[in-house]
Amino acid sequence: MVNQNYQKLKIFSGFFPLFFLLFSCASTPTTEKFYKGRSGFGLMAEGASLYITADVQSVRPIVDALVLGGLSGSEIKQFLDMTDILTAAIFNSPGERHFYAAAAGNFPSGRVGYFFSTNKDWEKKVSASGLSYWHSARSGLSASISANKAYLSDRDPFVNAPGARVPEALPPMQKDSVLSGWMNNPSPAINRLIAALEVPIEIPAELLLFAVYREDDVKTAKSKKAEEQKYTALLRFETRASAQAAGLVTIFTMARMGIALADFSERREMEALAKAFFSRNPRQDGNALIIQTGTMNGKDLALLFNAISVY
Repeated sequence: MVNQNYQKLKIFSGFFPLFFLLFSCASTPTTEKFYKGRSGFGLMAEGASLYITADVQSVRPIVDALVLGGLSGSEIKQFLDMTDILTAAIFNSPGERHFYAAAAGNFPSGRVGYFFSTNKDWEKKVSASGLSYWHSARSGLSASISANKAYLSDRDPFVNAPGARVPEALPPMQKDSVLSGWMNNPSPAINRLIAALEVPIEIPAELLLFAVYREDDVKTAKSKKAEEQKYTALLRFETRASAQAAGLVTIFTMARMGIALADFSERREMEALAKAFFSRNPRQDGNALIIQTGTMNGKDLALLFNAISVY
């Protein structure tokens, strides 16, 4: 009997370390558990001025020239090389988080972890969510990077549920798009841009939704140089009332005729922006003004987004 009890105790003692390991894994917070059921803009915090998501390799000519949160795509080239989907939120309120980003891709987590742990500029911190991350006071950056996910911010990089709410009109626009998002209170930036084109229009928009579509199919686009790849964008300006949208359609249609006669030979950037806003006839959808850009290259589209950004 003693021998049997000893054997049972021996078997149990063999299982105990495994049981403890499983229990520890189950109770330790992980990014997978924390973000379970959330993706895309659900990973972003509410209250940002600009939200954007991109199929990075499909819009590389755009993101390479894009400036978000004071950081250009060309400055994070290596990171973009490893990224498939990038979603970001940019804030413009004093005291608030200035930016947040979540990326899905293929990252060398082992190398990254070694870099963080051996670099004196980075220290390990624990989020309010219980998740650990690395922070550099010198660069003002916080990061959590695993083999296929990366979360970045200038503060705690993790966002509590439920995340940002997507505007109702955006999902239909996202079909077949390679870049999309929205901008809250876009009027100041948009009106400055329109004024620079010397067009007497002001857009009283409360929300700007946008989506970018690739003109070439995947196979054709891959065979072309970056500067040869072509895109179009759909811009949806939501106003308070349908009467405002109808009035804007009329004004934009008249301005379009004037822009067609303008000489932009000495203002290449203005020509690209005029092409974005006035290449095609505007239309109305309820309380929204809809503008479809002409066919543009990646640099010109990045110019458009950089111009309407206030960051």
